[in-house]
Amino acid sequence: MKIDKFSLNISKILSIFSLLILIFSCQNTVNKSKKTQSQSIGPTNGALLIGGGGITDEMWKVFYDLAGGKSAKLVIIPTAFDENSINYDPEFKILKRQFTARGFDDIQFMHTRDTLVADSDEFVQPLKTATAVWLTGGRQWRTADTYLDTKTHLELKNVLKRSGIIGGHSAGASIQASYLARGGRDLDGNYKIIGNPEVGFGFVTNTAFDQHHLDRNRQYDMFELLKIRPELLGIGVDEHTAIIVQGNEFEVIGDKYVAIYDQTFWSPYFNEIDTLETGKDKFYVLKNGDKYNLKERRVQRNKFLKPKDITSNEKKEYLGNYLFEKSKVFWNNIIIENDTLKFQTVRRNIVRDPIPIYAYEKDIFFDTDAELWFHFERDSLGKINGFDKKTHKFIDGLNQRFNKIME
Repeated sequence: MKIDKFSLNISKILSIFSLLILIFSCQNTVNKSKKTQSQSIGPTNGALLIGGGGITDEMWKVFYDLAGGKSAKLVIIPTAFDENSINYDPEFKILKRQFTARGFDDIQFMHTRDTLVADSDEFVQPLKTATAVWLTGGRQWRTADTYLDTKTHLELKNVLKRSGIIGGHSAGASIQASYLARGGRDLDGNYKIIGNPEVGFGFVTNTAFDQHHLDRNRQYDMFELLKIRPELLGIGVDEHTAIIVQGNEFEVIGDKYVAIYDQTFWSPYFNEIDTLETGKDKFYVLKNGDKYNLKERRVQRNKFLKPKDITSNEKKEYLGNYLFEKSKVFWNNIIIENDTLKFQTVRRNIVRDPIPIYAYEKDIFFDTDAELWFHFERDSLGKINGFDKKTHKFIDGLNQRFNKIME
């Protein structure tokens, strides 16, 4: 059969076109997959305390309060300890004293090296009613080897579902991520960031937590991991520092810094987020009070928040004069200008320009030009009776309470 040149050329063009479509389709799939992988998702309920090593008074207070205070039911899992440590304190009396000194009354311990025991109904009973769990320091691979994918692991997740808190520092921090940073010894005997096992409890997805970070000069180790696992969010927590994860956000508490490896760079000096060029090994640090959005992988500054739309009638609910509870000469006016809710600071005869504030959720507003938050409170009838003007810090002791004095 004779085939003319025109038909042959058309056939070639169609083949090339089909190939291009296939390549583009595959590329699109890869990009979509990469986009999905590049999100890190925290627990839907509950909270995580992830510490770099060493516990400050601030960290103790946050853990105690989120555990339920005096009504807390605490379970301590010391399985990361080595045998010498466990043999030295076999009934964990010394360890228990650290927690009773901080106000905890109801404390139980769970420890085994046997995965079959860890997967038994009897062993996990203490977790069924726990409001808080503490994972000790030591070697995180010991905890992973024993509990990963057992009923213990499942019940830990259930503690979070019941709005409890899981905390830990050092090894007790690394195990909470999806990737187990420094899982075990390398062939040369060193504890490098890439080890075996590599899987953690996964309370935060697509994430690796390194600890003792700046104190042990580990800040460049994370780049080794991210070269082979680029989908991971790298978080390095220094000693006497922690992050409190609630939902898809975390806040830094403590004395030092948390290093972020998310392929961007942020500095409070510029207050802008810059995307890094491919292959740039760069990280940035957050300090006490700074917030981070895990899902969107960016520092959570007020200027980057998306306001919630509220109706004109809802705005009017907040209008009025609010007197600072400890002063007769310092108050805030809440007004509406150009359909925008604004607050105005007044001190005797000094009246500041009104600043726009935007709804974040019901009764919570924020100022995009600073890190100020306004938490309005209602009485038993649902009427606004005052608000707290807070900084972005988790704990700061500088919260200013304003009581409503005029509609």
